[in-house]
Amino acid sequence: MIVYIVFLSSIFLLSFLDKFPIKSKQSYIAKIDNCGLKLTNREVNINKRKFSFAFKTAAIIVFIFTAFRYDIGWDYMAYYNTIRYNAITNIISNNEYATIWLIDISKNLGIPNLYFVVNTFICLFFILTTVKKYSKDVWLSLIFFLSFPLFYLNSLSVIRLFSALAISFYGFKYIEKKNFIHYLITIVIASLFHRSALIALAFYFLKDIKLKTNKLIFILALLPIFSNLINIAVVKFLPRYSVYTKATTVQEGTKAILVFIFIGVISLLFREKIIKNDPNANIYYNLFYVGLCIYLMFFKQGTMGHRLGLYGTIYSLLLIPKILSLFGNKKEKTLIKFLVYLFCIVSFVFTVYVGADTYIPYKMIWNQH
Repeated sequence: MIVYIVFLSSIFLLSFLDKFPIKSKQSYIAKIDNCGLKLTNREVNINKRKFSFAFKTAAIIVFIFTAFRYDIGWDYMAYYNTIRYNAITNIISNNEYATIWLIDISKNLGIPNLYFVVNTFICLFFILTTVKKYSKDVWLSLIFFLSFPLFYLNSLSVIRLFSALAISFYGFKYIEKKNFIHYLITIVIASLFHRSALIALAFYFLKDIKLKTNKLIFILALLPIFSNLINIAVVKFLPRYSVYTKATTVQEGTKAILVFIFIGVISLLFREKIIKNDPNANIYYNLFYVGLCIYLMFFKQGTMGHRLGLYGTIYSLLLIPKILSLFGNKKEKTLIKFLVYLFCIVSFVFTVYVGADTYIPYKMIWNQH
């Protein structure tokens, strides 16, 4: 447990140090006398965002902590044994060609860890790149991603799904630009890691929906009916996948759904302020709700609900900082951020503690024996 506490503490420490950056020439107001144009620091940040040294350091720490772990994550050994011992698993039997290709390369080179290194890079690069471009607070986005049970700690288990999720999340830039062809290509590439990414194709057509609160509540109430109809259709036409749509008493993410519902309720209360003069916020607001709807629709289907819902609920990484940015009072904002961070710390420690069988002790590839 101590390793995980040090890990998260280092991220928090870097975020606090980042509040006191060393000033450089670029931090001052640039003046271009010939054009009579003045670029303020705020305008430069919006149009040409860059990660700070502290944030880059945090990203490197997360990468090393994740990429070079050993036997950390519920499904880790299934991937490892598939590569090292040619075990026959659904990891290679689902015709997800990017996953198969990476496994074959790792297998042929005799470097099982290569698979985990590459997937870690894909996951972090595409998620953090999107956060950099669209989040109102990159540190809040990173810390929430690391701490919330269904995100980072979950990515240590469902590895190929998170590679697909990260790539589809990156595709937000093409939704924003209304470039369907590029978005389609992005999702197809993501599906080569995990087929579930294909559900994100629907997001492009749901980006501009504007439902009133009462209609949204009505739709949420109907979701269980849709769930039953989908199960009937899958059992009849795609029996291979019926195991994922049938109701089960083994459910994951039962507490996480309460957090997403809470975020959803808060978002409804601040809806007009969230989307006001911010078309991008309107899009990721909608996509978060699509994910929440998917989660609720398949809530009784065990892992299916939260795994498919992740393609929408991942936008909470953008939505939460946006909501926080609406508070103009500095004391209120500080208090709310403190409460969010406190929740993050408790969630992270609790998840590691409950999942001690897979998370503790933390091991790296150099001390696996």
